[in-house]
Amino acid sequence: MLSRDFVGGLVAIALGSLYLIFSFRQRVSALADTIGPAGIPKVLGILMLSLGIILCAQAIFQTRKSVVPAATEWDGEARKIFRAFGLVVIGVIYIFMLTFLGYVLSIALLLVAVAFYLGAAFNLRMILIAAAGAVLLWTIFVILLGVPMPAGIFSQG
Repeated sequence: MLSRDFVGGLVAIALGSLYLIFSFRQRVSALADTIGPAGIPKVLGILMLSLGIILCAQAIFQTRKSVVPAATEWDGEARKIFRAFGLVVIGVIYIFMLTFLGYVLSIALLLVAVAFYLGAAFNLRMILIAAAGAVLLWTIFVILLGVPMPAGIFSQG
C-alpha cells in the first residue's frame, strides 16, 4: 500500500518535472538572466522536483520502520479531498465574477465564502473582516504596487 507521503512525492515530482519542462521552453528575452524571469521558474521547478524526490525517499524509509498499516493512513482522505475541491470551486467562481463585480467586491465575497465554508459563523464580524481585508488587499496591490485591478460594476465607463 502506498503512503500519502509517497503519493504526494510522486505528484510533486510530476508537477516539478512539467514545470521544469515548460520553464526551459520559455522564450528567452533581453531581460533573461540567472535570477530574473528566466531563472526563477527553473529554480522553482528544480526545487519542486527535488523536494518530491526527498519526500518519496522519506516515505520509503518510513514505511520500513512503521508498525502502523498503511491502509489506515488513508482513512478519511476522501472527505479531505472533497473539502479541498470545494475550495477550488469557490476560487473558480471568484475568477469568473472578478471582471463583472470588480476586485474589491469579489475579494470580499471570496473571503466571506471561504470563511463560511471552513466553518466560521456568518455574522456582522465576518462581513466587517472581509470588507477590511478587501480594502487592505486593494490598497496593497493598486496603491502601493501599482497593479491594475478590474473595477467591474464600479467602473466609470
